[in-house]
Amino acid sequence: MSPVWRVNPTQLRHDLAVGSVNAFATLTMVLTRGLLAFTVLGVLAAPLGIAAGFSAIFSGGLVYLLLSRHVSPAAAPHSAAALLLASLVGQLANDPLWSMASPEGVAGLLAVVAACVVLVGFFQILLGLTGLGQLASYVPQPGLAGFMNGVALLIVLSQLAPLLGLLALPSLARLTDPSVFSQIQPLALLLGLLTAGSVGLAHSRWPRVPGALMALLLGSALYALLAVLMPGLQLGSTVGTLTGSTVLPNALAPLALPGTIDLLQRHAAALVVTALLLAVVLSLESLLAATAIDQIAQTRHASRRELLAQGLANMVGGALGGIPLGLSVTRALTTGGRSTCSRTAIVVSTALLAVIFTVGARWIALVPTAVLAGIMLTMSVAVMDRWTRQLLGQFRRGDRSRELRHSLAVVLVVCAAIVVLGFAAGVAAGMLISMVLFINSMNQSLVRRRFFASQRPSRRIYATHQERLLQPARERIAVLELDGALFFGSAKRLGDEVDLIGPNCRFLILEMQRVSTMDASGAMLLQQLWHRLRQRGVGLLLAGVSVDNAHGLRLHAYGCFRDAGRALWCPDLDRATEVAERALLQEAGVTEPQASVALSQTFLMRGLSEPQQAWLSLVMVEQRLQAAEFLFRQGDPGDRLYVLTQGSITIVAATAARSQRFVSYSPGVLLGEIAMLDNAGRSADAIADDDVVVYVLTRQAMDEVTQQHPDMGQQLLRNIALSLAERLRQAPTA
Repeated sequence: MSPVWRVNPTQLRHDLAVGSVNAFATLTMVLTRGLLAFTVLGVLAAPLGIAAGFSAIFSGGLVYLLLSRHVSPAAAPHSAAALLLASLVGQLANDPLWSMASPEGVAGLLAVVAACVVLVGFFQILLGLTGLGQLASYVPQPGLAGFMNGVALLIVLSQLAPLLGLLALPSLARLTDPSVFSQIQPLALLLGLLTAGSVGLAHSRWPRVPGALMALLLGSALYALLAVLMPGLQLGSTVGTLTGSTVLPNALAPLALPGTIDLLQRHAAALVVTALLLAVVLSLESLLAATAIDQIAQTRHASRRELLAQGLANMVGGALGGIPLGLSVTRALTTGGRSTCSRTAIVVSTALLAVIFTVGARWIALVPTAVLAGIMLTMSVAVMDRWTRQLLGQFRRGDRSRELRHSLAVVLVVCAAIVVLGFAAGVAAGMLISMVLFINSMNQSLVRRRFFASQRPSRRIYATHQERLLQPARERIAVLELDGALFFGSAKRLGDEVDLIGPNCRFLILEMQRVSTMDASGAMLLQQLWHRLRQRGVGLLLAGVSVDNAHGLRLHAYGCFRDAGRALWCPDLDRATEVAERALLQEAGVTEPQASVALSQTFLMRGLSEPQQAWLSLVMVEQRLQAAEFLFRQGDPGDRLYVLTQGSITIVAATAARSQRFVSYSPGVLLGEIAMLDNAGRSADAIADDDVVVYVLTRQAMDEVTQQHPDMGQQLLRNIALSLAERLRQAPTA
């Protein structure tokens, strides 16, 4: 369903004004981009290129306007696309079997170029239908920056001939020929540089004024004035007479001629590659432009719809002799840049451009090519990648980081490859180098930290004799903390790191909480490591892996650890370390967990005589809990302490998952004593891990003991203090 224009008289007057300004701002884009696309054709570049630019605006631009749902569907030729097309035009024009001397030769070349533009539209439609257009946004930033800088440099190189007043640049072999230097026209260069300076001055001093258009008018006026006052001056050539028709219904007709068919067949590969690159570049630039416009207009665009509309527009525009189009931020915004042009304003702009071209064609023919070249110099500065400028600024300020040097190296290589070898080679080089550097960076950053469990023991509080055994034994538990992607590029590095663990290691824990993703190669490596380490008598524990989390689901999907290996998955590093600690205790002949201890053997009873222990047992109350039952909750009154004699109790934050614990207690230890001493209430939840037996000593009972048996009360306070001190020594350091 076509969009509906609803405008009132006031809005219509506003759109007429905005559309008129937009037309003149777009005029310089059409002139310069069209000329750039055919710049290699010398004297034919201006009349053919400018006509093709207007044809694109009239035909493809109107199709895009009708089919797009964007808030401001303003299409225009793009610099990068024009330069890409220029590489194909140059290859066709330099074909030794093809002659541009006759009208038939020119028509045949234009037909092949038109076929390329139609193919661009076809590829864009495929990108839109398949959703692959979004992949354009995943082009590596250094590669994209190198591409844009290469485009900027090629724009400068392509304008050297008109700036120097030459019909074409001489070959490298003729650079030393004196006759070449005699043909250079310095005043043409001066005129072009003055035009470029005028554009820069206008943008800096009067940002709302269309600087390129004003420079175009002033430069042309200066050229005409000097030509009248001083007829002998050499100021370069002018655009010349344009083609008689803009929209060419028969643009593709010469393809049926035998000679043109041969030309098409000889350059079919270059045509397809150029069309594909143009489709990707235009899609990327247009989607980025749509996002930028959305931020100003507070709207959202449909990427797929925009690519389909743009693809059809380029197919129609190409069939009618136009150059490729894309969404243009410059044309979509009003002069102030704070609002967007409406559809009506864009229609007004296009209609006025048609009037300018038909009525003012003889005036356009008088525009100096040096002036257009000067405007394109400023265009090359605008095309230059800003991110590269930022990196160069950091480099000048002394930043020599590895990442910055690698990024600049990729930018330089891609830029050089585009200038020397062409766009296809440059883009391929950028993708390849970025991929290699990415794999290398993932490879080097995978192992974030290495340490032993002695530096970070589990949060399990063991009995004193168990802790004495574990303190030296924790040196046999090695931990590798991973960070990044575990994939084919980093798998070998991890394998090499594992091979470096010492012979004294009994358990290796891979901490995988920071692993962002894992492919099939990474999953298979983990299973292979498990088998290899088991043959060496080393147990492998995977921390941060469970049956239902992302890592566990991927390992299952890749067919790994389907049998006994899953017993070695742990929800976090803390639990994995505890598994290894318990195994070491069992290997040392110590039963763990200890099923139960007598109340008389607990920490609280230390130093008390048997009568004192018996008397204290009478004032303490036994309490039994089942697994998952709460001993206390966060915020409960802290009016008692507990002595654990059977089972295990874990302290967790009230909002935390049960697997995220503060500490776990084993039989024989005290808990809850801090809240009883400071009377501040419980700061966390206490949950029974299994069947639990605790003995409760209330504050009231403690006070009675202290009053009636001062010596006994002092010993109890000493035992509580020693218990806290020992727990602090055993606490994890990280």
